[in-house]
Amino acid sequence: MKMKALTAFLFLIVTSMQVLAARPSIGGLDAKLDTLINDLVVCSSNSPTRFVDNGDGTICDHQAGLMWEKKNAADGTRDLNNPHDVDNIYTWTNTADGDDTNPDGTAFTEFLARLNGEIAGSRPSEQLAGYSDWRLPTSAELQTILDCNFSPCINPVFGPTAAYVYWSSTSRANSPNSAWGVFFDDGFVLSGGKSSDGHVRAVRGGL
Repeated sequence: MKMKALTAFLFLIVTSMQVLAARPSIGGLDAKLDTLINDLVVCSSNSPTRFVDNGDGTICDHQAGLMWEKKNAADGTRDLNNPHDVDNIYTWTNTADGDDTNPDGTAFTEFLARLNGEIAGSRPSEQLAGYSDWRLPTSAELQTILDCNFSPCINPVFGPTAAYVYWSSTSRANSPNSAWGVFFDDGFVLSGGKSSDGHVRAVRGGL
């Protein structure tokens, strides 16, 4: 009986030591937290200039900590093989599947897929600036780069911008087949049917 009790006691000690050994150290937790913060804040706030052109097709917003896609090719001709072409327009949803609420329009399957290197045959080097986490901005994020001191209403550092509506990723709460868009011609914010065409600009970081 004493032997059984001693065996059980030793088992508890060994098990407890294994649990303690499995717990991450404080230093390990700090490292994981730093990694998480770096993933969320992709542009540090230690810059005197809010918007900085990184020279690789991206713009850093050092105030919001977000990285934005820079547009190009303002020639009036759409080129879907170039996702940065400012003339391109995309849909938020694909109504062919009978559900006009899903994020499965060309803004996701064509535009973001190209930026993130997900188009069949794409090489990782084709990801914008080497990142694969580009997304559509929320309505709130998109509004942070509105600046009607310029025409269109955005700092020229972002490259050419269509004076028209840009899709956000934010659905309208009381109308899930609609999403919010921002008009960069006048700064208005309003919702539209997800099957409609709109311009897009990608962002990463945040959330």
